[in-house]
Amino acid sequence: MDPTAALLTGLTVGLVIAMQVGAVSLLLVEAAVVSGARAGVAAGIGVATADLAFAAIAVAAGGAAGAKLASHEHEIRLIAAFALAAVAIAGLVGLIRSGAPAHGPTPHDPARDASAAAHYARFLAITAANPLTIASFAAVAAALSLEGSASAIAFVAGVALASTAWHVALTLAAGYAGRWLTPSVRRGLAIGGRIGVLAIAAGLALGAGDDLDVHPGPGTGR
Repeated sequence: MDPTAALLTGLTVGLVIAMQVGAVSLLLVEAAVVSGARAGVAAGIGVATADLAFAAIAVAAGGAAGAKLASHEHEIRLIAAFALAAVAIAGLVGLIRSGAPAHGPTPHDPARDASAAAHYARFLAITAANPLTIASFAAVAAALSLEGSASAIAFVAGVALASTAWHVALTLAAGYAGRWLTPSVRRGLAIGGRIGVLAIAAGLALGAGDDLDVHPGPGTGR
């Protein structure tokens, strides 16, 4: 596969994986609605950074990564379920302790930059802790014939561009919508989002005995 084809493939794969509706998507939308567009965009870029790293690792490891992950399907689901449940429970505990309705940042809030950095780090960690994402990229990388480093770099660049574009667009839209919601509604959405993530984690744990679909798509549960 030449670099141009690799770039287009990376764009397609990155977009397909990024557009999955799952726990990360729920948390991203909730973060943008509750904390504002800037924090949401930072969170989305954190997810895209993890996607870039996972794609690079999958391309470097090639078929070996896919074979290794395929032999640990049960463990992958359980680890993903545990990581998502921990994130959801921590978020619910924080909301309960705060007591007050969640407020989005004001346009000139000096703490906004720090909040954006915290959201970036949080979502980078959340995505990095979920092995289902790298399983998806490993399955694709194993099926590709990337000729040389130029094609590999083009593929990874395509993944990064597609993931960044989608997550920025998603969080900007959610952040804009959040401006029209009351604090109590934003708080309700924050609680509902974390409960939704808990439900997804439970589904992963209950399905840990089934075969893991590591191909890009809703079956990965990202």
